[in-house]
Amino acid sequence: MHPSTRQCPKCQRTMVVGFVVDKGHHNMPSGPEWCEGQPVRSFWFGLKTKGRESRAVRTFRCTGCGYLESYAADA
Repeated sequence: MHPSTRQCPKCQRTMVVGFVVDKGHHNMPSGPEWCEGQPVRSFWFGLKTKGRESRAVRTFRCTGCGYLESYAADA
């Protein structure tokens, strides 16, 4: 897994770890996830994800230029 800070590939300033908030069902906040394969719509729940590999997404933000870089690394 990546350390909690990184160097920005654009301006070489410090990047800090965080997350992007998704607002889905009833505008409830949740963290983004990577899911394998192509998206397939579900009649009731947006997208079908059952049986697919998924990983939490970690996002780093540059403290200088604001660039975002996201990873779905192995646990």
